[in-house]
Amino acid sequence: MIQPVSKQVVRALRELAAEAPVNLRVNGDCMTPLLESGVMIQVIRQRFYWPGDPLVIHAADGRLLGHRLLGFYPWARRLRWLTQADNARWPDAAVPAERIIGKICGGQCAPTLVRVPPAHRAKAILRFFLFILIRLGTLHRCVLARIS
Repeated sequence: MIQPVSKQVVRALRELAAEAPVNLRVNGDCMTPLLESGVMIQVIRQRFYWPGDPLVIHAADGRLLGHRLLGFYPWARRLRWLTQADNARWPDAAVPAERIIGKICGGQCAPTLVRVPPAHRAKAILRFFLFILIRLGTLHRCVLARIS
């Protein structure tokens, strides 16, 4: 089992990623074939992220996740960022901005993960809007499962 990462380590990673790319090792296959388990990736913090960007976030269970940004929305006077693995049926729990380590910018991953094609951005935006519609109660979850 992967050990949770503390908030202090996350803060340090965010600060380091603001200065220069940080190297992290991937453990898992939720983003295959673009990101294989065991490879090293580079993560850098940016001022803004676009739908479709691959991000490393600190999940509520303490794990670091490398997933694709779907979008963001306001919640309790703050923005919440919604991500989802390429091979997952449902989005992750939304996180506040301080849980974002940064964007995957290089390493041993597929070039299309770093330079996101328009089709990947469009799919991320579509998944985000479907999530919002489901949250509003206007669509059933099975619709989202069909396009995944």
